[in-house]
Amino acid sequence: MLNIQSDDRSVGILPLAKQEAIRDQWLGIRLDTVLKEAMEKADLPMWIVVSKEYNEDPVVESLTPCEHDSSRRLSIFVFVLDKETQEVSRYLIGSPHPALAGLYSFIWNRQEETQWERLRTLVEEKNPAKIGINMSAHIAVADGLTHSLYETLLESLGSSWSERLVSAEELVIHWFLKRSEEEMVTYPFLADLTSNLAKKALSNEVIYPGITSTRDVVDWIRQKVLDLGLKTSFYPTVDIQRKGAEVDRLAPAVIMPGDIVHLDFGLEYLGLATDTQQLAYVLKQGELEAPQGLRDAFEQALVMEDIVMSYLKPGLSGNEVFEKSIAESKEESIQAMLYSHPLGPHCHEAGPTIGLYDQQRKIPFKGDIQVVSRSAYALEFNIKAYIPEWEQETYMYLEQPVAVYEQHADYLTPRQETFYLIR
Repeated sequence: MLNIQSDDRSVGILPLAKQEAIRDQWLGIRLDTVLKEAMEKADLPMWIVVSKEYNEDPVVESLTPCEHDSSRRLSIFVFVLDKETQEVSRYLIGSPHPALAGLYSFIWNRQEETQWERLRTLVEEKNPAKIGINMSAHIAVADGLTHSLYETLLESLGSSWSERLVSAEELVIHWFLKRSEEEMVTYPFLADLTSNLAKKALSNEVIYPGITSTRDVVDWIRQKVLDLGLKTSFYPTVDIQRKGAEVDRLAPAVIMPGDIVHLDFGLEYLGLATDTQQLAYVLKQGELEAPQGLRDAFEQALVMEDIVMSYLKPGLSGNEVFEKSIAESKEESIQAMLYSHPLGPHCHEAGPTIGLYDQQRKIPFKGDIQVVSRSAYALEFNIKAYIPEWEQETYMYLEQPVAVYEQHADYLTPRQETFYLIR
């Protein structure tokens, strides 16, 4: 599909029409497979998604093809899992959209009834034991039902049906967390592209020590991504670590010999996001490599990655991965912080939280969510080590995109094994 013949992955970026065709193809596959899994896992026979134009429920974009602009005043999507056939029926109660034909059944006749009346009739026909709606105290993308729409929903369904309304958060988590086989095959391309752009940003092609500032590097990578017709998954940051500095991460600052340059950066492409952190060292006059103390610290960081990867398996919760990884890092005398997260359509995707930067402990609810097969994560962490040449401690901040398969985790792109060097 992508036919890459060069180490520069950017040459394989597809034209917009082809990108959208692939995304729409993936959507059909996901609606046929992942959605069914999500409804079964959440034990929800019906899921109702109600959305207003220009105040969209965040799940709507993930349920509709690229040509679908908005909810056109009001759209009601209803998904019904048949107990006998175990197939999911998909309905739209709203203005028919040509792009949705084939994905949804249009079941509303505006001359005969209101959208809310049609919804109640459908609910009565299907008689679900539970009805999932997008209200959640824990998961942002599962909390898209507005207060006014919720009140209208209660009034329209009546008390006998509204009593069956429950949060669809477990369904939404699985829907965003689980990738199709096709998405998993393509994710390495995006991870390679992200890593290669980061590596170029942390090179003499972009950085001139004594002249280039951290802000200059941010500007370069944002412009480069825009020129490729893509978007960053968040606003990139570049900072430096310097011997004797009063703060650990200086920014803004002019990049100088002896600095560690740290980049935090991600992309969006084909409806998927990446997130990576990579490190470069600026050589001093006469140096051919980074000081031994910094290289030793980087090696500790690689050991930490190995530890986390050994526990990142389906069935373990985010809290279990966190506690086991931190416990083993202490046994290895590594001072580590772990704060990893899932990847998907969003950079910080719904799914298991594996520690938080400011909360190095078990995380309620989000940390109890389990890792699933065919899902992607940003292995994000730092280690702190004493650097003899600096006569002080400093940190190695790293983040690698990884994937979880049936029995194990693997890197989506080759991990950074040592500092990039800037002359």
